[in-house]
Amino acid sequence: MSDPNVSGQAYGFLAMMPIKDGEVEPLRAYLEGFRDRGERPFHSVPRTHMARFVIVPDFHNDKRWKQRKEERLEIPSLILSSNLDLDGQDLDSYLDELAEGFAPHVADIWGRCIGGPTDPQDLKVYLKHNQIDCGFFYAAYGQATVPKVKASLAQRDKLMDFATRTQGMKPAALQKAFIKEFPG
Repeated sequence: MSDPNVSGQAYGFLAMMPIKDGEVEPLRAYLEGFRDRGERPFHSVPRTHMARFVIVPDFHNDKRWKQRKEERLEIPSLILSSNLDLDGQDLDSYLDELAEGFAPHVADIWGRCIGGPTDPQDLKVYLKHNQIDCGFFYAAYGQATVPKVKASLAQRDKLMDFATRTQGMKPAALQKAFIKEFPG
């Protein structure tokens, strides 16, 4: 049976951790502070395609959805969702990179969760303990690694810049400029 967290060489990681009583708002303020402080801690984890933190106070139950039963969270929870490159490596190595990249933030994020670590050395074990299978994971570019996606986006930007700069050129001059700009 295939792994429900894998799509191509990409992996979908999901962990759900209960937040300590009285820590929801301080945790929210800390996470929102990344934007305010201009910090981008996931940039220090280079195999990350995209990731997010979400604080879930409770499940949304709506009778129109014809759920079999109403479900409730007893405790608000922090969800970490990350789409990452495996590229011949394993989840453990990614979680090691995550722990290293988030080392200054471990106590302020996961230390506010029940049983959460304050030391980066303990983060991988905690995240794996709280991991939930995605059930179904699809990566839009499942075979493309983060460096390949970044290179493709840079190439697209270069092409768009070229197209903007060369508007109105005669065909022969445009072809010559294109070959010079994009050799090979």
